[in-house]
Amino acid sequence: MSLLEISNLTIGPFNKFSLGFKANSFSIITGSNNSGKTLLIKVLSGLVSTKNKVLYNDKALENYLGTTLNKDIVVILDDFSFTFETVIDEIRYPLEQSEYDDTMINKLVKDIGKDMKITNILNKNIAELNFYEKIRVVLAANLVSSPKILLIDDPAKFLNRYEKEELVSIFNHLQTMGMTIIMTSSSLEETIYTVNSTLYILDNGKIISSGDIFEVLSNDSLINKAGLELPFMVDLSVKLKYYNLVDKIFLNPVRLVDTIWK
Repeated sequence: MSLLEISNLTIGPFNKFSLGFKANSFSIITGSNNSGKTLLIKVLSGLVSTKNKVLYNDKALENYLGTTLNKDIVVILDDFSFTFETVIDEIRYPLEQSEYDDTMINKLVKDIGKDMKITNILNKNIAELNFYEKIRVVLAANLVSSPKILLIDDPAKFLNRYEKEELVSIFNHLQTMGMTIIMTSSSLEETIYTVNSTLYILDNGKIISSGDIFEVLSNDSLINKAGLELPFMVDLSVKLKYYNLVDKIFLNPVRLVDTIWK
């Protein structure tokens, strides 16, 4: 049974489109520009009217905005902004609005600071932060009240390799804590760092492939058709598998060389 579901949706590039996401799953939806990724996130969040085509726990999300469902579903797009000058004030605000006592607020801020790896910047001015730090602050402010579903649009597109790997590790951790995560990505690089996740390839409003990350990535012709580029080590492994030199995808070049040498 799906926790969040689209049923027979026709809008933009989508035509009678259906897709469901189970509770406590980590789903990555990737595709080239104009494939429909951002629109899909907006549809799932209720930001775009869909005439009762989106269901959360079998209830329509048509009137989602401004309702109690806001506590269960969080959507983060790439146009995030801040209300306060300091990180800690930004994170404390939603808790204060929910009338938590000060002791509980301090505990929750400490916990989310640890989860988002921002403990060392809690007292900083947000204007002084780099882009990656700001992403984690936005996550902290939105997740401190423990929603059930995180919808996030292409959060890693401006990050370097190390930052992508760390951000995905944060999402992996959130999933182990019971959160359902639906993330879009314009690149395949960050997908290789996920654990227990499902990859969806979106092309012109259609899911053309889905499943285990490395099973999907093994089909390099389909990846090329979707206008995407395989990460270097994945691409190399796929080509070597074709010639029966290896039997799986390697991410570590040293292990790949050792395997070929043996």
